[in-house]
Amino acid sequence: MSANDEFFRSKKAAAVLKHGILKRYPVVFASKTGQGNPIVFLDGYAGRGEYDGGEPGSPLLLSRCAEFVQGFRDVLAFFVEQDPDSYANLEQVLREKGGPVQRELRQGSLDQHLPELLARAKGASLFAFLDPFGPALDFDLIRTRLLGRPSWPPTEVLLHFSVSAVARMGRAVHVAGQRPVGLSESERKTAARLDRFLGGAWWRDDFAQVSDARDDERATDIALRVADRYARNLTQGSAYQAVRMPVRPRPGLAPKYVLTLFTTHGEGAWHFADTLGKAGVEWEEAWVREQLRRDEHLADTLFGDGPVFDAEQYKAENASRWSRAIERNLVKMLEQHASFKIVDHVAEVYGEVLGHAWAPHVRQAVKALYRQKQISCPGTGDFWKEVAWRP
Repeated sequence: MSANDEFFRSKKAAAVLKHGILKRYPVVFASKTGQGNPIVFLDGYAGRGEYDGGEPGSPLLLSRCAEFVQGFRDVLAFFVEQDPDSYANLEQVLREKGGPVQRELRQGSLDQHLPELLARAKGASLFAFLDPFGPALDFDLIRTRLLGRPSWPPTEVLLHFSVSAVARMGRAVHVAGQRPVGLSESERKTAARLDRFLGGAWWRDDFAQVSDARDDERATDIALRVADRYARNLTQGSAYQAVRMPVRPRPGLAPKYVLTLFTTHGEGAWHFADTLGKAGVEWEEAWVREQLRRDEHLADTLFGDGPVFDAEQYKAENASRWSRAIERNLVKMLEQHASFKIVDHVAEVYGEVLGHAWAPHVRQAVKALYRQKQISCPGTGDFWKEVAWRP
């Protein structure tokens, strides 16, 4: 069984967060950027249309977004999948359940079909979701051909960076390179694949810190630093910013991947952070349910006869803590900047509660500081667009 097949057996908590974004954010993108121009949704590594249990995969979620959006926008959904079996499933699922939307399916690689996609997207707002299994992307393809498109209509890219795959591959290449015989042919191909994905061989110096083939923790930490630099390299010299969300199987575990939105607009970052928080509630429920499936004897102890997870209770219990964390971040920003707009500093405003809190918690924090006369912004209307300063 391939990793692809195993993935689609059941949706894990890490996928729940990703799909929570996909069922919300493309609609926001189309609503905010599509005035007067068409919209294109691209799923460049579409995979199967749904999981074995019937839960929708990313193609079905994007199709549903397109179906909703087509009521007020001219929208095309474009899907690319290389694996023949996955493509056959994708085609069948979208035909039966994808709704009456304009869509194009292509079997093959993203490199192969991107020229056609870009031609179709000329003059359109483009939202591209790139979720390969492992480091399969081409750095130059993303930086030059996607992020290098004209600034208007806008292009946004939601990209999956596999921390676990980069950690495993980077560590293996470095450790093998210490042998007297050097890298095997297979290991040279792995190194070349990482070079292509990361835009050069610079990552090899980072993995030189790994001294043991079993050092998973250090390799993961290095892969996270590599992910940071990768995002900086993609945006360097451009108007793009990267909003990064490390995604864990459950709290306390190392991230499996980093989900990053590349956007040229602060408004995109703002709405993406809002979406992350709402999807984060679904992630919380998913990991709790996963844990209980593994340890069924805990269910009665922890929850009795009540629900496994009460989303409303979870939000009520954490809202004040999230808002206070955002308050502290805002106070730090007031100490560092004479004035600022929240929309220009979204990641810093959310800080450690990115992926947990969302817009109402930021508003609550701003209002609390306004009542304390620490900030000029009252937290009303589109407060996140207003200039704020210490009175």
